[in-house]
Parts: sequence; C-alpha cells; structure tokens
Amino acid sequence: MSNGQGADRNDVGTANEVSGSMGAVVQAGSIAGGVHLHSASPSPIPPPHELPPDVHAFTDRVDQLAEMDLLLASIEGSPATAAVVISAVSGTAGVGKTAFATHWAHRVSGRFPDGQLYVNLRGFDPAGRAVTAQEALANMLRSLNVPVVDIPHELDDRAARFRSVTAGRRMLIVLDNARSADQVRPLLPGTSSCLVLVTSRDTLPGLVSRDGARRMNLDLLPEAQAVGLLRGLIGERVDNDLQATRELVQHCARLPLALRVAADLVLSNEGVPLSELVAELADEENRLDLLDAGMDPYTAVRAVFSWSYRSLTEEEGRALRLLGLHPGRDFDSVGAAALIGTVPTRATKLLDSLVRSHLVERTANKRYQMHDLLRVYAADLASQEESEESKEAALGRLLDSFLQRVAMAMDVAFPQERQRRPNVQTASQILSFDTEAQALSWLEADRATVLALAARVADSTWAVYITKFSGIISRFLDVHGHFDDAVTLHSYAVSAARRQRDAVEEGRALHNIGTIYQRLGRYQDAVEQLEAALAALHGAGKRGLEAVAGSDLGLVLLLLGRYDDAMRRLDQALVLFQRLGDPTGQGQVLNNMGLALVRQGSLGESLDFMQQSLVLFRVTNDRPRQGYALNDIGVVFRRLGRRVEALEQHGEALLVAREAGDRALEAAALNGMGVVNLLEGGLKSALTYHQKALDIAVAIGDRYEQAQALEGLGDVYYRQTRTIVAREHWGRALLVYIELGAPEVDGLRQRLACLEA
Repeated sequence: MSNGQGADRNDVGTANEVSGSMGAVVQAGSIAGGVHLHSASPSPIPPPHELPPDVHAFTDRVDQLAEMDLLLASIEGSPATAAVVISAVSGTAGVGKTAFATHWAHRVSGRFPDGQLYVNLRGFDPAGRAVTAQEALANMLRSLNVPVVDIPHELDDRAARFRSVTAGRRMLIVLDNARSADQVRPLLPGTSSCLVLVTSRDTLPGLVSRDGARRMNLDLLPEAQAVGLLRGLIGERVDNDLQATRELVQHCARLPLALRVAADLVLSNEGVPLSELVAELADEENRLDLLDAGMDPYTAVRAVFSWSYRSLTEEEGRALRLLGLHPGRDFDSVGAAALIGTVPTRATKLLDSLVRSHLVERTANKRYQMHDLLRVYAADLASQEESEESKEAALGRLLDSFLQRVAMAMDVAFPQERQRRPNVQTASQILSFDTEAQALSWLEADRATVLALAARVADSTWAVYITKFSGIISRFLDVHGHFDDAVTLHSYAVSAARRQRDAVEEGRALHNIGTIYQRLGRYQDAVEQLEAALAALHGAGKRGLEAVAGSDLGLVLLLLGRYDDAMRRLDQALVLFQRLGDPTGQGQVLNNMGLALVRQGSLGESLDFMQQSLVLFRVTNDRPRQGYALNDIGVVFRRLGRRVEALEQHGEALLVAREAGDRALEAAALNGMGVVNLLEGGLKSALTYHQKALDIAVAIGDRYEQAQALEGLGDVYYRQTRTIVAREHWGRALLVYIELGAPEVDGLRQRLACLEA
C-alpha cells in the first residue's frame, strides 16, 4: 500500500479501485449518521492583497496615470466576456515599470474587492530563470486558497482551474516583468470582471493584436519629472543648485532606478555641495571609460552604481559582491549569511544597509531581492574583485546551508520517514524550525532556490549536492504536487550519480522519478524507472531502499493488471522488510498483496492480509496509512456482503483522510461510500458521494480516481434508468482507463456493448 491503491467492486458489475497520495490539510465536510454527506460551512477567507508596497516619492507621470484611469473607466461595465488586459506597460530596464504599475494598482485597488494578485515573472532574469506559466499559475492558485494538492499538473488544466476560480470575481492581476505573450497568455482569466496589468521590456505585440491589450510605453523620465523625483528624495538641495541637479539627471540617464541610488548617496553626504558630488560622478565615468550607452541601460548607469558602491563600507561592498552569486529569485537573511560567511543577525544588518542604499529591495515575509540591473552589476563585481577561491567558498557555504536547512525542515515536516532519507549532519548555528507549518513554509519559499542551485552545480564538482537534495526533499515535492520540479531535480540527480558512479543515489533518484510517474498515471514509464532503480539498488546492496522500490513496483504492476508479476515483487519486498525489522514496510506490502488477491477473487485471504497491515500501522501510529488500510478493508467487506461493516470502514477512512489532509484518500473513501449506498438503494446519497469524489479527483489531477467516480456516477444513472447519461459517464471512464492501461477496460467495454444492444 505504498501509494494507497484499493480493490475492485464487481458486486455492482464494474471494476473500481482507489488510489491516493499524501496531501496537505484542507477544509472538508464531516459524516453525519454514517451514511449521508454534509459539507461544513467554510470559514470566511480574506481575499489576497499581494501588491508590493507603493513607491516612496513616486514621480508624477501624470499623463500616463490619467491614460490608465481613462482605460479603466472605458471598460468598467463593459459587456465583454473575455478577460481584459487593460495595458501592457513596456519600457527599458530601470525606467520604473514596476513602480508605475504598483503605484497605479494601489490607486485603484479599492475597485477590486475580491483582491489583487501580483506575480514577478522574471522574464529578463540575468540568470535566465524566468518563471514558467505553470509555476505562476500554481502560485496564484495557492494565493486564491486552492490547496496545493488540488492544483492540477498540466498547464492547460491549471489554466482552466484558474479561470474557474477567478470567474465572476472583481480582481486586479499584475503580471510584472513578462518575457513574451506566450508566457502571459495562459495566465489570463476568462471573465471581464478581472483586470490584468502586464509589464515588460518587450512591447508584446502578440498580446496587443491577439488578446486586445492596450499598449503603453514608459519612456525615460522627462527632465522636469526627473528633477521632481530628486526633489522628493533629497529636498531643497535640488533648488539650491538646479544646474548640478540637471547634470545629475543626465548622468543617471533619466532612469528612476539610478536616480534613487544617486539620491541616497547625496543624502549620505549632507555637508557636501551637490556640484562637488556630481563632479565625483563624472570622474567615476571617466575612470570606467564608458562608451556611449546606446540602448544598453546597464552601461548607461553603471557609473552611478559604481559611485554608490564605492561609498559602502568594505564589509557592505563584499556582501553586495557575493549576493551577486546567489542563484535564487530571492533570499532570506540565513541564505545571505551563508553566502557572505557571517551570522544571520549580522547579515540582516548588512542587508538593511544595502536596502537603504537602494541596492537591495526588501520583499514580503522578511525576504530580499535585487533589481536585474543591480544583480548584473553585483555579479560583475564578484567576477572582477573576488578570487576563484573566494567564490567557490561562498558557493560551498550556500550549498551546505541549504542542504542542512532542507534536512531539518523535512525532519520536522515528515519525521516518520527520516530513516529513509540521506543522513545530513547539521550545524548548531543553522536556524531550525519550531513547527511543521514553519518548515513547510520555508520549503515552499525556497523550493525554487533548491532547483536553481541544482542547475548551477549540475556540471561541476559540486554535483554531489544534487543527489542529496533529491533524496531529502523528494517526499515534500511528491506530497505537495510539485511534479515538474520533482522530475527536473531527480533527473539532475540521476545524471550526477552516474557521473559519480554512485549506484545508491542513482537508484534512489530513479525510484523517485518512478513514484512521480505513478502519480501521473504513466504506469509503463513508472515500471521502467522502478525496474532500473531496483537493479541499481540491488547491485549496491542497499536492501532497505531495494525493498521500498520493489514494493512500489509491485503496486504499479498491480495497477496494470499484471498480478503474478506484482505478487512476485511484493513477496521479495516482504522478505526484505521482515529481515530488516521494518513494520511500516511490511504493512505496505501486506496491504498491496491484499489488493492483488481481491482482484483475483481470494476475498478471505485478502482480508487477512489487510487486517495484518492495519495492526502494523497502528503499532507505528501511522494514521495516514491506517486510513488506506481501512478503506481497502471496507472494499473487501462490501464484496463479502457485509455492507454495514464496509460503510463503517469507509467512514473511518474518510475521517482519517480529512484529519491528514489526504485528498486522494478522501476521494477513494467517498467513492467507496457511494458504492455501498447504491447497493442499499440510496441513489441520492450515492450520487452525492461520487460527485464529490469526482470534484476532488479532477482538482488534484488524479486520473484513476476520476475514472472511478465517473463509473460510479454511471452506475447510479443506470439504476435511475437514465441510460443516455449513464452511457456518457461510463464512456468517459473507459477513455481514462484506456489512457492509463488499467485492467478495467474489458469489463466496462462489455457493459457498454450490452447497453448498446
């Protein structure tokens, strides 16, 4: 029962099974009276308000703001049915696109009572790691309180779910720093009640021509507005020396980013005349021997950055340089401390100094990031002023810190499986996690950095870290539905392990890929990966890992209807688990054996195996796996005609599922209760259970469970003599079974043929 598969239900003429994966806690209904389903009233959930803070001393850009207001007014009350992209704000790097979009969004946020979403798509990230549409959709769905286990895997499914969740809501969605129209298009809602504001260095012609976006180009600030921005930042010194101010504006290429950096330096030199500071900046340009910037905004303002950099203390300057080596999209003080080589409290002070200098930005949740132009500048500094030994040492510290924090977070979030993960020694100075919620929050926030680190070291001598990350974080990626990230990371790990001739880590990574493929219903691909994993682990003599992989392979073979092969693999795994004294592993195998026996008609023997597994799970206090065993026992009781006991087992499994937040088990238990209610003549209750199961299965992308629910609904409609509707649901179920290569295909085809006759 490694992944919680269930038995068939031939007592109503179909072949239904249940499958599942562990999940995060979600709100769900409760059972009343043991039969009928009642949904609990959901607690009010506040809408998202994700806009970054408004920009201090925002320069007027009066004309552009007025144009935006007119555009908004023109579409309010519009009968249009498609999403409205009010504007694609384009302009060069550093021109203030994000500040402009954020400022205007704050001005009109009150007209969007259902919330505001903000996503930085990082389309022009210096390291080339733009946020994919799939990642962006997952983030927005989470912001809209869709549990991570309910977020579909495929891009089209995620986009459809996003359109469903946002339908009819009055929301403002800001998509910042887009690379292309293709990156944006899947993120558009399907209703005119939502407004989308996109910023990009590109003019996004495809979004304008095909999707009806209204383009607005932000040019360099006019001199008067640039002077006004400086006036708001440094006060009366602007008017005391307008000539020096105008020169400073030109040195900053009229880019708001550079103007803010320069203004901070002016403020930190209060007693120095502005003209003298401008002369220093001119000297800095001469020192750098800059060419005409042309269309390169970085070249245009590098002297301003350099001028500001030279005003930093030695410690602050070193911190800025090393932060340029960070591969992630953002970072916290602990990650910065590791990179810099200091303690988190000192790193926080250094980061705050860099924030005050406008060289680093503070984001939500006590995290930090750098503007793309400044990241390029910091990386250039590191290349020029840090030795190779220094850069290697910084990367090593960052890798060690992340590896230890991932291990500690996993130990807190998934303590029951600690012995199955690679062992990592943790240092006392690394901050730990007090609660499961803290651990999961950090894993979610820094998941992207783990992937970025893996990509950074994939072809280097540091690649050994990839196999460790893969082996440690795999359960989190699996349970929380980050299947894309999981396959990417584990594939890196397979390549790294093969280069290192490490059969153990190769086998572990192959096993992890096989598990993800099984989750996705790619059973034949899962078999190939798991067989390769078994070969590697057996050759390395790692019997515990071999037993787990063998058990999971037996499960997939069972799902494919290859019962003899499944029992052979499960027998081998059971012997290994018994020798190792692993009660959890024994329980998993015994339950899977019970499932195989049910399919072959050996009900009494299967019940004995499942009850043995339940005892073992109770000994280890493994509540989620108890839930799967209970549900499978309910199936056997139903097949034996013991329907009251079956309903009790399914009901208890449902409670465990909701307690553990396991949506797949919840769907399986609901399907089981639907079948029993149908047998007892409770057609209305059966319909409710199967429909709820279908909703959950669609939400989490569980194709097999969708087929189960569709078949169950077909059964109910057939009993109601609604044969056309029954045929439709059975037909949809059959298509999914065929797609999965499931053994239910033949039986359901025969039933449909009889219906046609």
